[in-house]
Amino acid sequence: MNKRIFDILLTLILLPLILPLTLLFAIILFSIDWQNPFFSQERGITLSKYRFRIIKLRTIREKDKGCKTENSQKSIFFKSHHKKNISNFGSWLRRTGLDELPQIFNVLKGNMSFVGPRPFMISDLKLLKKNNWEYYKLRDSFNSKPGITGLWQIFCNRDEGAKNLLALEKIYEDLKSFKYDMKILVYTVPVVLAANNADAVFFTNPFPIDNSYETEINFVFEKSTSRKRIEDEYSLRINGEGWYDTNVSNNDLPKSPGLKLIKINRNVKRVV
Repeated sequence: MNKRIFDILLTLILLPLILPLTLLFAIILFSIDWQNPFFSQERGITLSKYRFRIIKLRTIREKDKGCKTENSQKSIFFKSHHKKNISNFGSWLRRTGLDELPQIFNVLKGNMSFVGPRPFMISDLKLLKKNNWEYYKLRDSFNSKPGITGLWQIFCNRDEGAKNLLALEKIYEDLKSFKYDMKILVYTVPVVLAANNADAVFFTNPFPIDNSYETEINFVFEKSTSRKRIEDEYSLRINGEGWYDTNVSNNDLPKSPGLKLIKINRNVKRVV
């Protein structure tokens, strides 16, 4: 099925449920924080690709949101300094990912898809470009629209930073299909129900389903500089089987200037 047609059909199916829920959450947020419960924010895959204004429920108190701290300038993956500015209800919304519900209108408009790479704030993209140029350029080679959910959104390890982000997004970019999207959507449900959404403010535990198998994927990145080439190995583990197709040839993988993915090995094994 065409991805855009699927997005529209699923949006129309979910709207009768999402609209009253979003309104209810907005009323509760307004009664707690006394501020506009909705906001829009410019985001993108990179500074030049798929830039648009995202719609979200406002969980961070507006009077504190503009306060920049030293922490916020160092990492796009951890922003725990915002924690003190979020109510208990706002915390629950972020942990479930339900603060993302208004993005269904971005999907309907065509800015986003239900499944795809995570769109980041413009300030975060500038930081990624400055600190992780090679990974930023690899992300710029992706053609997938930003997604409400995705491999990184449900399996991310923020401690491992840009490597983890790009590895998971690279897997999706290579293997994306209707079947793959459906599997990611199914895996998203327990993340919401267990309030285990990957969040920069409230750190999460590993994927909440106890699965006896995990997929181990070994990446070898080659970074090129003016003087030398450096091989950077990275091993990624994802709960469950079938997250990487062994039929994909390493020779068929697209290359990106400054960062070349020269090897991906897949191994599914039982977790001891």
